[in-house]
Amino acid sequence: MAQPVYVDDHRYANDSDDTAAFQRAFDTGTKEIRLLARTYVVSAPVTLKTKTALHGEGSGVTTLRSSAPQSPVILIEQGADFVHISGMTIEHDGPSAPVAGGDGIFHDTNGITGSWDRGVLTDLRLSKNYIGFNVGMTAYTMLFEVQAVDNVSHGFNMVASALGAANPLQYYFSKCSASKNGGCGYRYESRNTAPATSVGALENCITYANGSHGVAAYGVQTNPLASIRIDGGFYGEDRGHGIYLDTWGSQHLIRPGFVELANECGIYISDHNREVQVSCGMVVNNGLDGLFINCPDANVTGGQFIANGRLRIDGRRNGVYYYSSGTGVVTGVRSKDVSAANQQSFGLVSNAEVLVTGSDLRGNMLAGITGLTHPASTGNRT
Repeated sequence: MAQPVYVDDHRYANDSDDTAAFQRAFDTGTKEIRLLARTYVVSAPVTLKTKTALHGEGSGVTTLRSSAPQSPVILIEQGADFVHISGMTIEHDGPSAPVAGGDGIFHDTNGITGSWDRGVLTDLRLSKNYIGFNVGMTAYTMLFEVQAVDNVSHGFNMVASALGAANPLQYYFSKCSASKNGGCGYRYESRNTAPATSVGALENCITYANGSHGVAAYGVQTNPLASIRIDGGFYGEDRGHGIYLDTWGSQHLIRPGFVELANECGIYISDHNREVQVSCGMVVNNGLDGLFINCPDANVTGGQFIANGRLRIDGRRNGVYYYSSGTGVVTGVRSKDVSAANQQSFGLVSNAEVLVTGSDLRGNMLAGITGLTHPASTGNRT
């Protein structure tokens, strides 16, 4: 059985940093590189090819640091499959702050053979980079307990374009967190003209105090994003919306555990979506509406929408707001203000196409429901 290679065994006394030691280690032909419990400094990207593993002793224990503000710390080659990265902090800390290109982990989003598949990333902290995790298409890549913290722009950024032979963004995040990044916490984007791009899932993930949206998905009409899946987790205190969808696609499942204190809406679903299922836990004390919907076939099942409208902007202080083109079903929802909050105006703002059943909409400043509902609506408490 081949033994792992340690970068430290290839560090020479006259090396100015660890850049050459990484290259010598990979030049041995090994597929597994090990790092010790120390800080490694590089001035050029550590490039990972197919079937390559890079393992440290743990995030916060091993640090891989770049001194080059315009270069990524780790570069994943186009088409590099079965890449495994674990157990380290990945950051920039040079004489200048990182700028565009100075990402933590970068995979070329524009290459003809751009897709990389079956990657596994575990126990990583991506901090003080331009973008923490900036990648293109993948058929299937998994991230477990990866943190993106204090990056200049987005925490996690996934981009699909028509230039790749395969066009999905099948990233599966589990127990990952994005906090205090300058842009979005998790950001999906499609570009150019291609078939619909499918998206993986966020499972029990976290956002906190990011400079824009907690989770954002941007499609284009010629290349929609399909099948956004958000299951569980906490999304709090982001400067934009907690969750924002503008995908031009369909069949999204939005099932967060807790969304609170977003500066705008807790959840915003634009008219460029369709066939959306929302099944929240708690959506609480957001700046504007708890849930804003402006698309067809958007169903809301269960969940509590409490004391939204913190900014007290008239017309945008509602628990659930179906805007002019929003249609669907609301069932089993509880939406109310709380004692002395005096901020959530209506439990539900509706139009004639919304069927409302079995919901408790009492205790709001103005009324439980305003607007028209479907004639078959029944069993609500207002």
